[in-house]
Formats: sequence, structure tokens, C-alpha cells
Amino acid sequence: MLIRLAFIAVERISVGCRNFQRLRFHTIEAYTTQSRLHCPSLNTTKKAVMNDSDAVQFYRKNGYLQVPRFFTRVETTALRSALDKVIAGNRPRLIGQDREHSEGFTRVFKQLINLWVDHPEIRKFTHDPRLAEIARDLSEAGHVSLYHDQALIKSGGEHSRATNWHQDAPYYPMEQPGALSAWIAVDDVTEENGCMQFIPGSHAYGRLESVPFDIEGASVLENVVANGDVIEEDPVVTEMEAGGVTFHHGCTFHYASPNRTEDPRRAFTVIYVPDYVTYDGNWAAGGSDDLEIGKPFKGKHYPVLATA
Repeated sequence: MLIRLAFIAVERISVGCRNFQRLRFHTIEAYTTQSRLHCPSLNTTKKAVMNDSDAVQFYRKNGYLQVPRFFTRVETTALRSALDKVIAGNRPRLIGQDREHSEGFTRVFKQLINLWVDHPEIRKFTHDPRLAEIARDLSEAGHVSLYHDQALIKSGGEHSRATNWHQDAPYYPMEQPGALSAWIAVDDVTEENGCMQFIPGSHAYGRLESVPFDIEGASVLENVVANGDVIEEDPVVTEMEAGGVTFHHGCTFHYASPNRTEDPRRAFTVIYVPDYVTYDGNWAAGGSDDLEIGKPFKGKHYPVLATA
């Protein structure tokens, strides 16, 4: 089934994506059995993806890559416990600032930024060299620096809202697209509780307008419709077990349904800046005053996490 981006399709996508193709890559074998979908067979967990040219080509074409079971059960349990501790402590969204989101936004998810700064037990995940090296390889950079990490807690129940179809790049203070995220499933994630969904190849549209999260049903797809374009790719629903990771380009269209369960869906992301991306002078997470317009991200707030 092809997606024709008429307005009715935008509306349909925004309310749940229940009828779209599901890809469940829980094991290495699953990559192999899904070969007709051209998904690379990857070694995960302790094995490096960066030398797998198929993975890089898949990411270059599709704008995302799914790596199941990247973290062990012990590692994932430690991260989950650390996030629960942060949440219980009522940490503000960003240390040193009182910019909190609206109620409408928090129904989508609760966002906690730069946990690596004040929580050492989380820092090891933000600075994980395996994740960073994969990000460096996928972005084809000489080195990647940290932009920021963030916990994304999607509460369950009837008040939970979908994460609107959007790109990440419009929110970044960067002159060029190219930044990418590693999205770690801290819980088992399904369409029911708000796993990630991607439209393959949508990063080719480049950076479009930002989408408000607190307006239910807003969508980057409306920008595509307005331009008279058509997307002939089905969204991919990336259900996976806790400890799995997806990487996605900052311009890739993505979405998460409301959390229809009673339990929170916990996710943790790390955003990487390739060395060819420069600062554009706008507000930057971390509050660094030493960034220069037109220069790469550097300094104590933006450490280099992987280099060639």
C-alpha cells in the first residue's frame, strides 16, 4: 500500500498508523529473513556496526537504522533505574533554566535534557563509545560531538498524546543538516505504548518547518502536501525489546503513537553533531556561551565522543 499524501492521508497517519507495515527486528536472524525489505544483517550488542557498509548504505538511503538488543539486560536495567531516580527527584527540564513545557506538550512526553551533566550513572550511556562510533560512521564524519542527551518519558493512560510527525533538525541551532540521534528503548516498545515510526527516505526533503508538539494533529506531512509532493513509502513501525536502539537523521520524518498502556514508556536519546556541522547562533541546549557562529560545536558542553 502506497501513501498518497492528500490531507486525508495526513489525518490518517496522525491518529495512529495502525494499518502500516510493521518491522520487528528482535534478533539477528530476523534481519536475514526480512531480506526482501533490503534490511542489512547486523551484529549487535558488543559488535561494531561501523564497518558494515550495508548498514551505512541502508542509513544513507532510508535515514534511519534499527539495531536490536544493543544494550544487555543488566545495562538496560541500570539505565531504567537511573531514569526513575531522576524522575522521582523532580529534576527540572534543563538545569539552570526555568523553561518548562506546557501541559499539552507534557501529554506527549516529559523531556529532561543533559542528564549526563548531573547524573554520573547516566553519563556512561551518553558517552558510550560504541554508540558514538556508530553515529560517526553513519554520518560519515571525522568526529562527532555531543549536542545533548534527553530522557523522553511518555506517560500512559487516556490523556497520553501522539508525538506528531516531525523532523528534529528544525529545532537544532545548526547551519547544516546532518546531526543524528540514537534512541534507546529503556522499556519494551510497541505501537501500543509509543515506539518510533519512520518514513524511509524522508530525510531527502531536507530541513522543513518545525512542528508544534502541543497542538494535537500538527504534522510535517502538511508541509509536503502543500508542496504538491507524494511519498510512496509506508511508515516503518520499529517495535523492539528494551535495550534496542534506533539511529535516525535529523531530517527523517518520525512519529510515536499515544501510550495506550497504564505504564510509562521510557526512552533515552543521545544527539550527535558531525564535525562538518556548525553553530548558527540560536539558543543551544547546555547554555554554552563560547560557541561561535559558523564554527563547529566544541567545549565542555559538547565533548567529542568518537573520532576517526
